Amino acid sequence: MKPLRKGARIAVVAPSGIFDPVRLEAGLALARAHGLDPQPFPAMLAPYRFLAADDATRAAHLIQALTEPGWDAVWIARGGYGLTRLLDRIPYDRLDERPVIGFSDVTALLQALPAHVPRVHGPMPHSLPITDAASVDALFDLLAGVPVSPLQGTAFVPGHAEGPLVVGNLTMFAALCGTRWQPRWRDAIVVLEDVGEAPYRIDRVLQQLRQSGAFDGVAAVCFGEFDKCSPGPGTGYALEEVLVDAVYDLGVPVLGMLPVGHGARNRAVVWGAAARIEGAQLVIT
Repeated sequence: MKPLRKGARIAVVAPSGIFDPVRLEAGLALARAHGLDPQPFPAMLAPYRFLAADDATRAAHLIQALTEPGWDAVWIARGGYGLTRLLDRIPYDRLDERPVIGFSDVTALLQALPAHVPRVHGPMPHSLPITDAASVDALFDLLAGVPVSPLQGTAFVPGHAEGPLVVGNLTMFAALCGTRWQPRWRDAIVVLEDVGEAPYRIDRVLQQLRQSGAFDGVAAVCFGEFDKCSPGPGTGYALEEVLVDAVYDLGVPVLGMLPVGHGARNRAVVWGAAARIEGAQLVIT
């Protein structure tokens, strides 16, 4: 991915859920303080049910941001839900090499985009105000071309692995099973995260992804943060047990507790970057 220069023009669009304009502006101010020029599209908030606007408006804005000359990158305003409704409208053959930045619901878009489009899994304007300072700095360092520091986690199943990096929201990956954007992670190091899901639901989607063949030939499995997903006191088990139990027999290294997800820690990384497992670290080139 080519670094973004100072003053880079970034198209900000809202193809997913309803956002708080005050919080969005706070996130955009942080980007401006780091020398970038994020420009939210006009009239992108016209709430329709649980969406930022109707499908036609959201799709038009997204396609314009992805294809119109003059934009250096595309930054999704917030996640929530809505991008799976738009995937079949995107003119993938017209896309150039401008980066697309986001996480959560944006996982669906990152999965669908062709390989030549740089994809940054990282904080969005709406999440930046509740993201810790280290992760905020890491996002803008990455966009400026600064090498990414290793991500420190916990080795649940020790081992060594190398492969291209894939990272995203567990539930959104499962939502793509059975579509033409079905995840296939052969030879990849995959990082999964989620928020607000009960442990049995997390196990269910992990089983779905296994049965769909998504994990066939995977090089390593990593888990980021699973915010608000703990089983709670008195249940007699920990969420980590559920995660490891679902994948340990794949026979590959398994890391957990990486600083990626919906919590304050959300380190930005690039899809397809060369990565390797070293002890309890995910090292990204």
